[in-house]
Amino acid sequence: MPFFPSILFLFLTFLSKNQDDHKFYVSTTNLVYKKEKSSLQITSQLFIDDIELLLQLDNPKLTLYPDSNSKKIDLALEDILKKTLKIRIDQDWKNYSFLGKEYKNDILQCYMEIEGTISPKIITVQNTILFSLFEDQQNIIHFKNGNKRKSFLLHSENKMIRFSLN
Repeated sequence: MPFFPSILFLFLTFLSKNQDDHKFYVSTTNLVYKKEKSSLQITSQLFIDDIELLLQLDNPKLTLYPDSNSKKIDLALEDILKKTLKIRIDQDWKNYSFLGKEYKNDILQCYMEIEGTISPKIITVQNTILFSLFEDQQNIIHFKNGNKRKSFLLHSENKMIRFSLN
């Protein structure tokens, strides 16, 4: 029986060391084209601690979950997202509406929408969120149009994707 605690200790030590050495920096953004609503619906999922660190560069007292100041956080999130997540539909860069946020465990979900999107042919997405903080940051983009789906991986060497809806 004395052997078991030693194995358990080694396993826990390895596990905790392994987690520190292999932290992943990733965000996910889902774009869904809703033809019947002529809109592009956008949901970005970010780790709360990562986005909080980014927001605190400008406002060190700002905390997420629980919100230290919900209105201030929404404005700061909208500002950061509009600087780092840019969407072009056909030839025009679009402004999107920030609809709100929701906390789900350790994830912050941000909801946005571009209205008046009628039959787009080409979409360009540039997503550089958290690139300024984390060298290994990766941003996954998922696009859905009816039954068609496309996925892309953006990183510091490849910050933008362009794809056709055909």
